[in-house]
Amino acid sequence: MQIHALINFLLQYNRVWIPDAEHVWKSAEILRDFKPGDDTLKLQLEDGTEMVYPLDKSSPKLPHLRNPDILVGENDLTALSYLHEPAVLHNLKVRFVESNIIYSYCGIILVAVNPYKQLHIYGDAVIQAYSGQNMGAMDPHIFAVAEEAYKQMARNNKNQSIIVSGESGAGKTVSARYVMRYFAMVSKSSSKTRVEDKVLASNPITEAIGNAKTTRNDNSSRFGKYTEISFDRRYQIIGANMRTYLLEKSRVVSQSENERNYHIFYQMCACAEQSEFKSLRLLSADEFRYTCMGGETGIEGVDDRKDMEETRRTFSLLGLTEDFQSDVFKVLAGILHLGNVEIRNVGSDRSSVSSSDQHLAAFCDLLGVSPDGVTRWLCHRRIAMVAETVVKPVPSERAVNARDALAKQIYAHLFDCVIQKINAAMQVPGKQHSFIGVLDIYGFETFDINSFEQFCINYANEKLQQQFNLHVFKLEQDEYMKEDIPWTLIDFYDNQPVIDLIEAKMGILDLLDEECLFPQGTDQNWLQKLFNYQADNLLFEKPRMSNEAFIIQHFADKVEYQCWGFLEKNRDTLYEELVDTMRTSKFPLLANFFLEVEPAGLGTKGIKVRPARPGVKPANKNHRTTVGEKFSSSLYLLMETLNATTPHYVRCIKPNEKKMPFDYDSKRVVQQLRACGVLETIHISAQSYPSRWTYIEFYSRYSILMSQEELVLNHKKLACKTVLQRLIQDSDQNKFGRTKIFFRAGQVAYLEKLRLDRLRKACLTIQKHVRGWSHRRKFLRMREAAIVLQQYVRGQRQICKTVTAAALKQGWAAVVIQRYWRSYLTRLIYRMVRSSSIIIQAFTRGWIARKHYKKMVEVQKALVLQKYARAWLARRRFQSLRRLVHNVQLSYRCQQLRKKLEDQAKENRGQLERLTGLAGAHAQGLDKLRCLEAQLGKSATEKASLEEREKKSREDATKTIAQLIVSSAGRVLERHQKEQKEGYDSQMEGLTFKVEHLQNQNNQLQKLFQEKTSVNDSISQEVARLNTENMVIPELKKQVSELQRHKQELEVQLEEQRKKQEVEREKQEVEREKEEVEREKKEVERGKEEVEREKEEVEREKEEMEVLRKQKNTESEAKARFSQEASRLTAENMDFEEQLDMKDRLIRKLQNQIKSLQTSEEAPTITNEYLGMLEYKREDEAKLIQYVILDLKPRGVLVNMIPNMAAQLLFMCVRHADYLNDGAKLKSLMNAIISGVKKVITDHQEDFELVSFWLSNTYHMLSCLKQYSGEEEFMKQNTPRQNKNCLQNFDLSEHRQIFSDLAIRIYHQFISVMEKALVPMIVPGMLEYESLQDISSTGFRKRSSSIYEDQEVCTIYSLLQQLSLYHSTMSQHGMEEGLVRQAVKQTFFLVGAETLNSILLRKDMCSCRKGMQIRCNISYLEAWLKEKDLVQGTMATLKPLSQAAWLLQVNKTTDDDIKDITEQCSELSPVQIVKILNSYTPTDDFEKRVAPSFVRKVQGLLQDREGGSSQLMLDTQYRFQVTFPFTPSSQALELLQIPSSLRLGFLTRI
Repeated sequence: MQIHALINFLLQYNRVWIPDAEHVWKSAEILRDFKPGDDTLKLQLEDGTEMVYPLDKSSPKLPHLRNPDILVGENDLTALSYLHEPAVLHNLKVRFVESNIIYSYCGIILVAVNPYKQLHIYGDAVIQAYSGQNMGAMDPHIFAVAEEAYKQMARNNKNQSIIVSGESGAGKTVSARYVMRYFAMVSKSSSKTRVEDKVLASNPITEAIGNAKTTRNDNSSRFGKYTEISFDRRYQIIGANMRTYLLEKSRVVSQSENERNYHIFYQMCACAEQSEFKSLRLLSADEFRYTCMGGETGIEGVDDRKDMEETRRTFSLLGLTEDFQSDVFKVLAGILHLGNVEIRNVGSDRSSVSSSDQHLAAFCDLLGVSPDGVTRWLCHRRIAMVAETVVKPVPSERAVNARDALAKQIYAHLFDCVIQKINAAMQVPGKQHSFIGVLDIYGFETFDINSFEQFCINYANEKLQQQFNLHVFKLEQDEYMKEDIPWTLIDFYDNQPVIDLIEAKMGILDLLDEECLFPQGTDQNWLQKLFNYQADNLLFEKPRMSNEAFIIQHFADKVEYQCWGFLEKNRDTLYEELVDTMRTSKFPLLANFFLEVEPAGLGTKGIKVRPARPGVKPANKNHRTTVGEKFSSSLYLLMETLNATTPHYVRCIKPNEKKMPFDYDSKRVVQQLRACGVLETIHISAQSYPSRWTYIEFYSRYSILMSQEELVLNHKKLACKTVLQRLIQDSDQNKFGRTKIFFRAGQVAYLEKLRLDRLRKACLTIQKHVRGWSHRRKFLRMREAAIVLQQYVRGQRQICKTVTAAALKQGWAAVVIQRYWRSYLTRLIYRMVRSSSIIIQAFTRGWIARKHYKKMVEVQKALVLQKYARAWLARRRFQSLRRLVHNVQLSYRCQQLRKKLEDQAKENRGQLERLTGLAGAHAQGLDKLRCLEAQLGKSATEKASLEEREKKSREDATKTIAQLIVSSAGRVLERHQKEQKEGYDSQMEGLTFKVEHLQNQNNQLQKLFQEKTSVNDSISQEVARLNTENMVIPELKKQVSELQRHKQELEVQLEEQRKKQEVEREKQEVEREKEEVEREKKEVERGKEEVEREKEEVEREKEEMEVLRKQKNTESEAKARFSQEASRLTAENMDFEEQLDMKDRLIRKLQNQIKSLQTSEEAPTITNEYLGMLEYKREDEAKLIQYVILDLKPRGVLVNMIPNMAAQLLFMCVRHADYLNDGAKLKSLMNAIISGVKKVITDHQEDFELVSFWLSNTYHMLSCLKQYSGEEEFMKQNTPRQNKNCLQNFDLSEHRQIFSDLAIRIYHQFISVMEKALVPMIVPGMLEYESLQDISSTGFRKRSSSIYEDQEVCTIYSLLQQLSLYHSTMSQHGMEEGLVRQAVKQTFFLVGAETLNSILLRKDMCSCRKGMQIRCNISYLEAWLKEKDLVQGTMATLKPLSQAAWLLQVNKTTDDDIKDITEQCSELSPVQIVKILNSYTPTDDFEKRVAPSFVRKVQGLLQDREGGSSQLMLDTQYRFQVTFPFTPSSQALELLQIPSSLRLGFLTRI
């Protein structure tokens, strides 16, 4: 049936797609109608070449039909009438190359083409524009997908997933990053944890440790990542969790040419010279084996040092400590040093490592492992035999493999550890209510050499494709059931056989794991098993030219895998001896990596198994999980997660291999489209009813095909059914749903052809009638001229018969006379004109000369005035500067004195402390002296006792001698006495010396005591002096208190003098004081005169100084004297001025007191005249605020009161408080008014009428405070009575500032309330509503996946009605005209900005007819402004929108058009102009697209424009500066009546 339908369209002039080796598909036009049975098709290519396209009769496969140009460039690829591969490829090319649009929808898929250029479509304003919008309301965008997921999570209370896939370099990582940034912006948490910042901060870290430069991408993710972003019940981010898949560990130890290792290694090497990295002993990246294998170590445009700063900053932002960062860098540096460990051959089967290897020492020092253990087990293996264990050396090749395996294992563990730390940092307290997962995973890969990594990646893509197919199939079924259309089974590709080939029993993975269990298992044995078991499988093939590879027919393409390395990578081998060595490390982080019990989880990448060699350990060691099994289980869990969520798909496309911006390689693109499931979506859609139009969209587009009877039908749905039944006879070609019409492939193109034929026929009819009318008009003119000529000729013949010679002479004479007469008249007129011109020139030149003279005089006078004015300004500036300098000097001197006083106090305290210390030392000396005196006394007592003993001994000796004089023993006694005497003499000498020593010490202590006493006396004198100086402060305080007491006494006296009998005496005293003041004033004047005289003397001295300056050794002294004298005189002058100001203030105060006393005397005499004040009691203040502010309803009182009555009533109460000179009551009332207004505004933030009412009253209150302030600038337009009512006693300028701030706050709230109501109406009213029927109907449709059907239609008229409501409300509330203008200006700016932003983000709005519609709507707004007399200053806010509408309508082909665009679009930025030109879309075949060359020329001219913004969007949050112009009120306060409805009976009119 489809082929039969296509035959009807293979007619002359239709276009088709034919295969092409270079461009995949190319377009051709049919030159001859195709008839059934023809074996060829005559075509003409786009370059004019004719060709004959052969057709196979056995399998009639006709070429694909090309869509009409009107459908090319659609936002959704499934909206194309002909759905096939060339149509999708061409549509993407048109959007990408010609319109520079990178996003397109394909059903539920967002296709994102990498532009390789920074675009202005990701700013915060764009995020705000997409926030809250339905998915089809704006142009395709990654933000639209994120918003759809966020909205469905909140609406359906179901978890969501966004699956971002594509091959390396397609932009997956950037897309995932923008998705997370969108969620962080629109769901900011109110807590201080800022978890959304942590979620975004995880990206730089994971990119540093998981991304690397490849030949296809400078920042390629070498692992899969699934990030769950958790939300609470308010749908704010509360945390995130990251799961990783299949890290490419082999990149750590080997890289291909022009590739790099992971970024983190190069970042560390770039910072090797920094102090934090000195201890790591790093070298440049060129000197490490693991970082220089790919050749070039740098990336153009990338600064690794700055990237390292960003990585460390995000580490800190996530809360990862400096110690942990240091440990991570140590492990990474250890890996680099391990790669540089040199392993040498020792014979053919041995290897060794030098013990003096610096890199080995660095590795062991950094990671805390034994150098001997590492050296030993890199070059040896322990083999367990049956009866013994043997240590066997290994050759260098296996030692190098062991070293690289260790490096890979350490890096894998470190990667997992960092991911775990990031996950822990992104968790905050709170219960998860729902989540949105973002899957950034590798796309389908096929290279020249495909290994185990590509096999796992393609296996994962097979599972994802199966899930995608089922989801698309389910959505199609739901759509048909929703529209009540019978569902028929659709045949689509099911890749379950391929998945069974990989993961089923005796499948590829099962056989691979089985082979890994055998110690002697090899890749060749495993491959042979595959050939044996899968020989009959149609999806598995054996290459013809190779016995070391196998081929799998994947859903995207056939892929040939090389079997070498499959077993080794699946085992992930690492010697157990090296593991034990790492386990004994003194470095805790490394030791934890190799614990016996490995943590279970998806993040673990390194699986430690024993090598499959002879002599392995017991069998249980060999049954560890393999990489394939682990990956299969993690993939199963991922699919479970995705199946439990609502998926959203983003397919990233790499447009070219050269990374050129906006360069489109069709071959590369079509490969990716086939691999990522886009064409499968097209296939599923094309098999049923791919084109779906709502009834309104169909009626808007194809009403031109309806007859008059069908147009007059009341229901559009019935009209659509009727016309379709008439136009398409086959009922199977379309189905009618509840809200949509479903079409088979090609039917919309058929309708477009009928529409184009109808339009072409109408054009021909119009042209026929216009040309007939033009030719008929031309013919009638020619016929009329011919008749005139005929009549003339016939008449002339009749005249010739009667002409005579006399008549000829008379005729000639008449001609001569006429010639002379006309010459005379001409000369006469010329002379008159010449004379008049001379007179006019004379007067004109005189007038010009006088004008020039007057101008010269005015200029001269102006110069004189400027000279004196500038001199006055210079003097004024000098005086101000001099006062400032004096004030600064005074403050500086005060600070110096204060500092000196503080220093003196510090010095006094130091002296006092020293005195205290000396006193203590003196007391100790006295104690010591007393002790010595006591010893001296004791010594004297002992001396006396000894002398007595000596005397007694002498007497005894004498007696003994006398008795024994005759005895022979006399000599002995004499000798004994002599010895005793000598002993006594020696004791006496010692005591004498001791006494003398004690006397000397006593003298020294007395001298020291005298010195300390003198120092103490001097300190006491200094303290006394300081105390006397400090006595001044209490005296001053006493004087201040006396002055205050005196002030209070004076106030009491003034209160007493209020009595009538003391008025006269007070007047006399005041007069005397006045006279004294006058005298003082005169004295001040005399002082001023003296100062002036002294100034003159100073001037004379200055002149003398000029003369004396030439003399030697006098210049500096003269300058010093002059400056001192000038400063002294200036200070005296300032003192006089201050005294004069004080006296003036005193005079004004006394005059006010006199007036108040006179008023109090005369008050009782006034009986019938009100003073415009309201009296209230202090306790009634709360009721006043409650009734006048809090309870006042604008609608309830507007009938009985004049506008702004609330402000006038409150001001009359303020006047009474000022009249009573009661400062406390006035202050309390003002604070209560301000607090009340703030409260009522806060409690009714969304009530437009109340906010408007109090904005008007606050502004009027501010005006009243200005008008009755007594200041001359505000009193110019007052009446005498109003001047009499001015405030007398208090200056309320501070309260005026407070009211001004309050009014600004209310104004911004007022604008926000209006904007909140207007924003949902702007885009529907200004863009979507078609006020010009049959002019703006474009037929472009929105995606309706998220659009509610029963939405109220907003028109330009409803928008104008809302604006009129706002304006009438402001007018009723008596809002000042200038304030109304500012509010309307701000509102119109919002209308223009929102509309322009929507145009920039909606390709379907960029057409000529839409520009006409916009200009029509702008004219409606302008007419509204003219009606309200608000045009001035407001229409300028719509200039950008008006210029955008003009740009849509203007011709866009020639160089003159380029010049006009650059000149006319002055309010649009270059980015906005280029965006509109790229998005311009014709609505029918009579228009042409904007050529890319034209856009480039415009862009080139706009680059020279200065001051242009680089932002794409207008800031809708921008606020114009609000001003409150002073407008005096003519309302007389004394005539104001208080309405009884306000319940203000407690107020009394004065």
